[in-house]
Amino acid sequence: MKKFILLFTAFFFISCSPKDRIMEGDLAFKSVEVFNYYNLDQKNINKWENILDSIRQIKDPSSNDLHLLEYFDNLKKYKVITSPWVRVKFNDSVKIVYFDESDYKLLKPYVSHDLENNNKKVTLKMNIEVRDESIYYCKQLLSIKKSKGQTYTSK
Repeated sequence: MKKFILLFTAFFFISCSPKDRIMEGDLAFKSVEVFNYYNLDQKNINKWENILDSIRQIKDPSSNDLHLLEYFDNLKKYKVITSPWVRVKFNDSVKIVYFDESDYKLLKPYVSHDLENNNKKVTLKMNIEVRDESIYYCKQLLSIKKSKGQTYTSK
């Protein structure tokens, strides 16, 4: 029995990455959104890559240029450049959470104005992998719950 408990404990700690967290938050919306290459065709991706390459050639780039480059470099580095995403309001902040296509399809029906007009909110429970302080990836969408409440929106 002691061997079983030891084996179970070892398996538990090995299987749970320190960067994985079970997190719960509400869908959030913003009128002006950031973007990545999700749903872009190759022609438009190439245009954006050319723009980014042009910015990299600037001898003294502005802080906005550097921020844009860092943003896209991180999306590539953490392999979410073409992943669908939503904003999620957690207790203390609003984060962009990236999803695989199958989980994202489950969230597409929820539209900000419908939720707001009906005084509803959508709460998500997810297994999140924190890839970077600004890169949250949903490894598994555990639950979606629509309930009475205010949907978070910002300008």
